[in-house]
Amino acid sequence: MRPFTSWPRVKKQSVQLIVFFLLATLSLQAQISQPRIDSILQAYSAIHQFNGSALVIQQDKTVYEKSLGYQDAASKRLLTQNSIFQIGSLTKSFTAVLILKLAQQNKLSLSDPISTYLPDYPRGNEIRIKHLLTNSGGIYEKFRKPTFYNQLRSTHPFSTEEMLAFFSQEPLDFDPGTQFSYSNSGFDLLGIIIEKVTGSSYAQAMHSYIFKPLNMTSSGFDFSRLSNDNKTTPYAYLSSTKQIDVKAWNASLTFSSGGLYSSTRDLQKFYQGLTEFKLISKEALDQATTPFLGGYGFGWYIDSLQGDRVIDHGGNVEGSTSYFLMMPERQTCIILLANITSTSLEKVGNSIYAALQNKPYRIPQSKREIQLTEQSLLNYVGRFEVSTHYQVGITKEAGKLVMKLNDEPKMTLLAEGEDLFFIDDSDMILEFIRKGGKIDQVRIRQGLTTKVADKKE
Repeated sequence: MRPFTSWPRVKKQSVQLIVFFLLATLSLQAQISQPRIDSILQAYSAIHQFNGSALVIQQDKTVYEKSLGYQDAASKRLLTQNSIFQIGSLTKSFTAVLILKLAQQNKLSLSDPISTYLPDYPRGNEIRIKHLLTNSGGIYEKFRKPTFYNQLRSTHPFSTEEMLAFFSQEPLDFDPGTQFSYSNSGFDLLGIIIEKVTGSSYAQAMHSYIFKPLNMTSSGFDFSRLSNDNKTTPYAYLSSTKQIDVKAWNASLTFSSGGLYSSTRDLQKFYQGLTEFKLISKEALDQATTPFLGGYGFGWYIDSLQGDRVIDHGGNVEGSTSYFLMMPERQTCIILLANITSTSLEKVGNSIYAALQNKPYRIPQSKREIQLTEQSLLNYVGRFEVSTHYQVGITKEAGKLVMKLNDEPKMTLLAEGEDLFFIDDSDMILEFIRKGGKIDQVRIRQGLTTKVADKKE
């Protein structure tokens, strides 16, 4: 039997061996995950649904970091991990964290009615800060108003009063705290409250309280005014044969619900700042990531993925898309930024998470045309009307359906399935809606917009 004095040495060797095997296992997992993640991103890139940067963290180590596509297609400049993107509604997570930080400093209370900061806001004594954070304030959604949407590409700097005019006088959709309804307007009110409490602009407050402490040097507010070699060009659609670039939306209108920009590496610093409690306490983060209504906490969705509880948020503005997922218990974070309008980025992130967990995931395929009978094609022929100013004409020419929108050039429709059509090298999809067995409407989806047209006999 070994003398007692030798036991500490044996234990130390055992611990070293365990650590060695643990590190070897993590390294093997990373090696296995990398090609899987790469295959997912390459597949979405091939169907023009990913042009951007990805950063994946597991066990708090970067296991994947790559950029695919163009930062600027005209100059053939490729994306890098330093490329800067608009993050859209991921801004809401930052706004929520800043509100929680101010609450932690006793500069406001989540139970405060918004009338404390906006005395004239209708029913402001009933709407509390926590209602805005949880999208349960019943605030009218500004994007429902055509006059707001039409101003998004303008360069006019809207004042707080002008921005409020788009939604403040509209009736609440429901009594505060009783339902969930995603509200950009509600998060804009939080930005105004931040300005009132800090005495500085939203942009300055975000820099002082979050960006500067975390050394997030590639993040800021108002993408259109950014002058930086790493700035991405936003695209509505981007392929090898077609590039449709778009203007960044007016930041004085997207404001604290969608006006920030960042990079993958800066967002990694944000993740570390949250999980290491450099910004807010563990108690505050736990509160923020506890669902209230509709699976939404304070600026975060709380979802279930592969049997795990994950915390995530996405963002989508015209020409840019973001997705941020974290699973603190597994020390995992997935950051995806794209400079194209994409409705698939969350699917990309979910597939990457499945790959990390060695679970099944789907690799997307290019759309394939199927052949419909001549009689079937004739069922779709007709004139459809969105409004008196927007007409859709469907005709049949040389065995194909052809669509004409107002005075735009004709476009050939390809059948993907019964009642479902697409246009080659485009993100436009047409879905025909039947009523009583007959075609009654056509739903046209392109990028972020959806138009429904009624059939006119």
